[in-house]
Amino acid sequence: MFDERWPQEADELDRALAALLSKYCSPEALRLIEVDAADALQSAGRLDELDRALRDFGLWDLPPDPYLLTRAAVTLGAHLAPSPFVSAMPAFVLLGERDVANGVDRPVVPAGLPRVAVAVGSRLEIGEMPATVSRSAAGERIVRVECGTTQSGGGEPDAMRAWGFLLEAARLVGAAQALIQYGVDYVAERRQFGVPVGSFQGVANPLADAATAVQAADLLVRHGAYIAASDGALPLFAAVLAAAKARSGSRQAAATVHQALGGYGFSLEADCQLYSRRIRAWSAAMPDPSPWLAELARTLVDPATREQVTDLWQFERGFALPRWSRETD
Repeated sequence: MFDERWPQEADELDRALAALLSKYCSPEALRLIEVDAADALQSAGRLDELDRALRDFGLWDLPPDPYLLTRAAVTLGAHLAPSPFVSAMPAFVLLGERDVANGVDRPVVPAGLPRVAVAVGSRLEIGEMPATVSRSAAGERIVRVECGTTQSGGGEPDAMRAWGFLLEAARLVGAAQALIQYGVDYVAERRQFGVPVGSFQGVANPLADAATAVQAADLLVRHGAYIAASDGALPLFAAVLAAAKARSGSRQAAATVHQALGGYGFSLEADCQLYSRRIRAWSAAMPDPSPWLAELARTLVDPATREQVTDLWQFERGFALPRWSRETD
């Protein structure tokens, strides 16, 4: 039976990490990093300060526990932390390497790591990170993935894809949850016609729909972490489900909160744009999960292959097709 609760250790990590990030990744601190983008040394200095704080905290020394890594990704996303942790953890889990970015199927990766893993046919290859650093639309330092001289990584691309999808989905969920809370707080305080604007159905209902979509993504992220912790391996289908829902749900949250805030949401003075720009940038850098979703669907509807899929929510294997889907004219 799937337990949707985070373990106590994961919740304790969340609280401690959130307290640290509140200091180093406040909206004001994120704005300063963006303003300093023209001054490479000053911007790098602020990012180095954050990286030292996270290393002193012990974030990079976490064991390869699916619950801890996934919960940390949610917390980093909620605070929009410009850290390469999420990109580095798939290689750590699979290869024991802590300084390798996940470049499998990704056009860009975060700057700050010396090496990058790419898929070459059916195997992983690890090469040096390109030196040219640019800025994403969210203001974060990124590097375009290029296949140069590589060495064998010894892992499977699908396993790297699975962990990349799950951790990136977790980060999107964290950012979307924080953004929805920001929007809810705003519409609860903003008054029109003598009442909070959040009392209007045209404002409240879209926010509720967005929150429901993000909650579904959150449950899928926890489901993936549960399977990985229980079975010792993360199936690609579970990570793809989480990624697809987190991608669409976080974008829905960004669009909905912008509408709830009106023109104020688009101003640089508002925090809304800090979240929405990163949600757009992170979800754009993530590979489109649609091809893997289509493959999962084909596997599940075919009686000959259906039972290959295990732990699909309450179904131990495959899933039960309704009668109408099995009947033909």
